[in-house]
Amino acid sequence: SGGLFYPVPTGRRESLISFPEIAKVELPAPTDDLSVILAKFFRGNFNEQEIVSLLGAHNIGAVYCNFKFENLFNSSGTSKPDPTIEPEFMNIMRTICMDIGAFIDLKNEGAQEVGFGTHFYQGLVQNKSVLCSDQQLMSEERTATRVRAYTSNNFMFLKDFSNAMIKLSNNGVLTGPFHGEIRVNCSSTL
Repeated sequence: SGGLFYPVPTGRRESLISFPEIAKVELPAPTDDLSVILAKFFRGNFNEQEIVSLLGAHNIGAVYCNFKFENLFNSSGTSKPDPTIEPEFMNIMRTICMDIGAFIDLKNEGAQEVGFGTHFYQGLVQNKSVLCSDQQLMSEERTATRVRAYTSNNFMFLKDFSNAMIKLSNNGVLTGPFHGEIRVNCSSTL
């Protein structure tokens, strides 16, 4: 995708059971405000810089329109779109999301570059964020400062992202012979 290489430890134990209820509580939701997003990451011992860089992962992938639908057509029950979204970008997303099963490609919609880079942050500064939770990074100076720094310094973003991903990969590692399994084929299902 164009990001920096960073080492990913292998031989990790994977849980034998999936816990979606825990994930819903611990991971930020697309509708969370900044205080909730920060609190969830702070519990994992991440600081604001690491949080802003990790959310930069949202510059690739896709978001299904059902995560955006209300903000595009009925923000906060007003029967109007979210007024904070840049109007031209709003029209692009509304056109795509007329089919509620459609998705928005994060690496292309409204981006001037393709792949893993700073276009995510450039979009935030221009009010062109696909996810409202991401746009929240501009709502407080402690995170907005980092967003603005990343818009013009791709190397700093890639370096910070790599370091935060390494830290994330070491968070909550399962140890001991009775906690999960080490998979030979990581794409296999249980």
